[in-house]
Amino acid sequence: MKTINDLLLNMTVEEKAAILAGTEFWKTNDIPRLSIPSIYMTDGPCGLRKQGEKADHLGLNQSEETTSFPTGATVASSWNLNNAQEMGRAIAKESQHFGVNLLLGPSINIKRNPRCGRNFEYYSEDPLISGEFGTAFVNGVQKEGVGVSVKHFAVNNNENYRFMGDSVVDERALREIYLKAFEMVVKRSQPATVMCAYNKVNGTYCAENKELLTEILREEWGFNGAVVSDWGAVSNRVEGIKAGMDLEMPGDCTFFRKQIIDAANSGELSMKDLDKAVSNILQLIQRTSPIKKGMEFNKEEHHNLSCEIATDGAVLLKNEGSLPLAKNQKYLIIGELFDKMRFQGAGSSLVNPTKLISSKTAFDARQINYEFVLGYRESEIDPEEAYENEAINMAKNYDTILFFGGQTDYTESEGYDRDNLALPSNQLSLLTKLRKMKKKIIFIMFSGSPVEMPFEKDMDAILNMYLPGQAGGEATAKLLFGEVSPSGKLAETWMNTYKDVPFGDEFIRNKVELYKESIYVGYRYFDKLKGKGVKYPFGYGLSYTQFHYSDIAHYEKDNTIYVSCTIANIGVHEGAEIVQLYVANPTSDVFKPDKELRAFAKVYLKPGETKRIEMSFTKQDLAYYHIKEKKWVLENGEYSLLVAASSEDIRLQSSYIIEGVEPISSPYSSEILPCYYNVERLREVKIEEYEQLLGRQIPSLNNGSQKYSLDSRLDELQTSFIGRIFYKSVVGVGKKQFNRSKRMEEGPERYMERKNGMFLMKMLPNNSIRSMTVSSSGRFNYRLAEGLIEIINGNLFRGLIHMLKKDKLPPLPKDNK
Repeated sequence: MKTINDLLLNMTVEEKAAILAGTEFWKTNDIPRLSIPSIYMTDGPCGLRKQGEKADHLGLNQSEETTSFPTGATVASSWNLNNAQEMGRAIAKESQHFGVNLLLGPSINIKRNPRCGRNFEYYSEDPLISGEFGTAFVNGVQKEGVGVSVKHFAVNNNENYRFMGDSVVDERALREIYLKAFEMVVKRSQPATVMCAYNKVNGTYCAENKELLTEILREEWGFNGAVVSDWGAVSNRVEGIKAGMDLEMPGDCTFFRKQIIDAANSGELSMKDLDKAVSNILQLIQRTSPIKKGMEFNKEEHHNLSCEIATDGAVLLKNEGSLPLAKNQKYLIIGELFDKMRFQGAGSSLVNPTKLISSKTAFDARQINYEFVLGYRESEIDPEEAYENEAINMAKNYDTILFFGGQTDYTESEGYDRDNLALPSNQLSLLTKLRKMKKKIIFIMFSGSPVEMPFEKDMDAILNMYLPGQAGGEATAKLLFGEVSPSGKLAETWMNTYKDVPFGDEFIRNKVELYKESIYVGYRYFDKLKGKGVKYPFGYGLSYTQFHYSDIAHYEKDNTIYVSCTIANIGVHEGAEIVQLYVANPTSDVFKPDKELRAFAKVYLKPGETKRIEMSFTKQDLAYYHIKEKKWVLENGEYSLLVAASSEDIRLQSSYIIEGVEPISSPYSSEILPCYYNVERLREVKIEEYEQLLGRQIPSLNNGSQKYSLDSRLDELQTSFIGRIFYKSVVGVGKKQFNRSKRMEEGPERYMERKNGMFLMKMLPNNSIRSMTVSSSGRFNYRLAEGLIEIINGNLFRGLIHMLKKDKLPPLPKDNK
């Protein structure tokens, strides 16, 4: 390729418009005349999801066999950054093999609410963990020469309204909670691209949000890569370019291409802005095109890595002495997830594994003596008496029961938010009956996010595997039989019930989502309540061994604070301890959390072994964002250095004093914001107080006009006769795929078909007409979409005129003969 400046001088406006959009769902447009190649991008954060020859416009057909790694929730619960980096390296090698230049991941959004359907893919409720793991993953991928797309920028914390919702968040929470992880990744690893989210932030779509994409991302943080849209996230293409949104995906939208050409020719879009975006894409192509397509990768090595990460990230939530199990005993095993293990999520995380080791496979390989009964079917929700009775009758003959359960694809997935935090009712019903038998029950759980556990007190042990990837069964067996001691800890708070979540009853009620809790997300909120409402605190996890903490010390060098302590394994098992360093904030005129995570370390120890560990953070890490000064402000005072085993289990403490910093007055007042200064009253926040925090009025919470628009959700169209027909035809795509899977033989193809069908059935009702048309790769023309909305609104002739209108454009450069 020539230099970027030379290419810009030689490119026509039509060629520039073409290169700012994707084609064939996963590619950028090539420009043969100028020898500019296309690059290929695909999911994902938990393993490569590369479609085979039968690629479809939804990107959901059968994909190539690649390693299914544990999801983000599992990886983060290991608190081991090396896991994320090695996983990134492995996925990059597989990307090279299949000719993928750009990997769409990692996903680093904050787990604001446990009902978010995509939480399994995200790392944590805490921005430090999200940023550290995101950075490690990016470094692992990009060191192998493959680019990444860090997503979803920004404030994308729900699924039901993700295509058109408006996340209304105060500036301090935006900076300290929702942007912090992105800032860390950008500054530390310079990712090739950042992917902008579907939603609006404070009234402006992310794809057209100049404050986010230019002022913060580029000018403030120094990002020098390209911004890519999520698939179907663009609303106004020209405004997007002006805001700093470079590449529209999946592309092949003639309407947007015409918008760019017309705006450039008329002067509405300056050549400077157009060339800036084109330059970013050309730089991306140059940076990621020299991959080694066809490079071999070691499937067995990657499978074993997946197993190591799953083992390292599993969290032992409870153990009354029942674990580890003896291999020479006979056990009754109940639950279809023993055989049909749920090991990954659906949607963009769905990977076609190179091989799959279920718990049953791993038990059989160890020649464990067991009897297995279904008890429930994972493909169903409601209890089935015949299966329950069979399980109950068999349980009479056993003292110890291994119950394999958790969430299924029917209760948790990308594309929709969970209705509640309950396990499927067939599992709850069976557990209730088993509990009455007073048996020793060990619950092995597969779940991407927290669940309510009314049965917890009657369980002898609970092992949470999260979603452990293709080797999850092997990891489960290793942990249950004591071949490895559990060492994961929660990177999110597990509350007693959903009612304990602040403003949980207001979550995803409409398109305007008010982030009324501000900075009080996860443990930052529950700390203020002294742990009230918490089942398992942030940072919690048990082991088969015990650890002793001693000898805290700290020193300061070059504005960095180093904290050390000694950790000893005083038990009889080899194990690993996750040491967490929190810093408690001094008394201040600014409302703050009691303490915040500032560093962590994982130390592996043999019985009787002792190690001295050191953790560090910078002084600037203790600053808060001042909304009036528009900068990070450090306060004088006495801070407490807290070395802990969890957010509620402080083991060592020392004080650290900051003085001599020029004081800056608080931008807040406890009289105007009483509920934020007294968090016990946080749930009492009214609209008026929240508007004081925002510094502006919030958007109207009602939909106003009854007219439909391109941003209407598909399920909203059902109040119209034409809308109902359209809705049924669209959602029917997923139903047909799901029903087709029922007629297929058991195997990987049936599994993928069923999960994809379920994903579409649940996701499509939440979609918007606009997103559907611009993500259809030209199959659902934008003019048709405009016309359809007019007809649904009762404007038949106007709708027909739109539908008959054709956008005259030259062929794409790749098609230009």
